Amino acid sequence: MDLIYKKGTVIGKPDELRVYLLNDLHFGSEAVDYELWERIKQDIRENRHRSRILINGDIIEGVTRQSKGDIYKQRMSPKEQVDFAVSEFYEFRDLIDAVNSGNHDQRIKNETSFDPIETFCKDLGILDKYLEYEGIIAYSWNKCFYSIQMHHGSGGASTTAGIINKMKKMRKSNCTVTYIAHHHREVAEPFIEYYIDPFNHKLHKRKHWFICGNTITKHAEYAKKFAYEEKFPSQAVLLLSGNRKNRSVEVEWIRSM
Repeated sequence: MDLIYKKGTVIGKPDELRVYLLNDLHFGSEAVDYELWERIKQDIRENRHRSRILINGDIIEGVTRQSKGDIYKQRMSPKEQVDFAVSEFYEFRDLIDAVNSGNHDQRIKNETSFDPIETFCKDLGILDKYLEYEGIIAYSWNKCFYSIQMHHGSGGASTTAGIINKMKKMRKSNCTVTYIAHHHREVAEPFIEYYIDPFNHKLHKRKHWFICGNTITKHAEYAKKFAYEEKFPSQAVLLLSGNRKNRSVEVEWIRSM
């Protein structure tokens, strides 16, 4: 299957576009930081006119008897978790440009054939935004072009270098940003890439990014059980400049602390 390409929506000609990279929300986990989630929603509301949203998997906790988490610790059934996620995103449904599933979402599908993220998208009326596993989202306005290759990620990596190496392997394009999730860690690493201008016979360089989004959960019970490193919850926001002379990309984090 070819890599999916979708054009993101930009309303008007904003000086800056805020693209919220939302992943590993784990609605239903006993460890969700709802105070942080409310701050994120308020930030989107205050910047609605220049905001877009990408959702990169693990929207729900989705614990099963075969998974690491404690099925008796999670709040709500998987169906109730999906319904809750729909209610939380309903006011922002027009801002969502792409949705991926993550390993927590996929294990429900693997064990029951019920795809919770497909249902999430259907209920929000954005089924056309469902990438399932991987895709590229492009934003273009005021002669500025940015592209984001997104995949939830998989496997383990305990260091920033290990996570970046995973992104290097999954990078399949010259996208401005390579974005994964899954590892519950803040990673935002810029790098320079040269490209050839065949018409003027020049080399140009641009700053690109490797980004791994974090989670909004605190230290969950199963994380304590396996002695996983404790981290602070946060979510990333891409700041895309609409300035043709300075097509910059920066990253900010909305943190719990």
